Amino acid sequence: MNIEEIWEQADWASQARNIIKKLGKFPNDSKIILILRHSHRNEPKPLENVSKLRLTPQGHAIAEKFGESLLISRPIRLFHSIIWRCEETAENIHNGFKKVGGESELLGKFDPLHNIGINNRAVLKKFKNYHFRDIMYLWAVGFFHSKDWEPFISYCQKTAHLISKHLKDAPENGINVYVTHDWHLMSLRFGWFGLPPDSHWVKFLGGFAFIFEDDHFLLLERGELKSVQAPHWWKSNF
Repeated sequence: MNIEEIWEQADWASQARNIIKKLGKFPNDSKIILILRHSHRNEPKPLENVSKLRLTPQGHAIAEKFGESLLISRPIRLFHSIIWRCEETAENIHNGFKKVGGESELLGKFDPLHNIGINNRAVLKKFKNYHFRDIMYLWAVGFFHSKDWEPFISYCQKTAHLISKHLKDAPENGINVYVTHDWHLMSLRFGWFGLPPDSHWVKFLGGFAFIFEDDHFLLLERGELKSVQAPHWWKSNF
């Protein structure tokens, strides 16, 4: 397996490469929040339980390469979903960063990276009848009863509040890294920045990074660093 070739040329790693290239554009001494999808896994076979899928060998290798490529001047702290492939991704990033002399803490499981608030499994059956994006829109507008699925804005606000608590004791120049799933990441992108899901879905090891300044975000996503207005409730969290 040619790790350098995969890192430089694989389409699925393109968003990861863009994140690495642009992280240095954030102001010095800022506390960065980085939300990542887990690294490469195989597509599930019919009737296969997707929650049990682990990383592929190249998924492990490129996650470690990602860690090796992070800014060594910024200490990192890693949180992850309880699902194995997210834990594996976080461990690989941690090991890669430590390998090049970086300061890293692996802080373990963080519930909102896995638990999206579904309390009635009957809701999951509806997923078969809609595209993922359509389900997200239905959730956002309150289509589902709150007893069956925690309201969209409640999930987004709760997650923001918990992440803000992590940020308070983070190093001034540090990066808090959260390894999660595509659906969770795209939901938070929508709920925090008002960026609706579209056909450009997040790739493996893709995601977004941001800092909060006064009433707006400095957001890195899809290879672009830009200022985005924060929702009215965000400032009370930070």
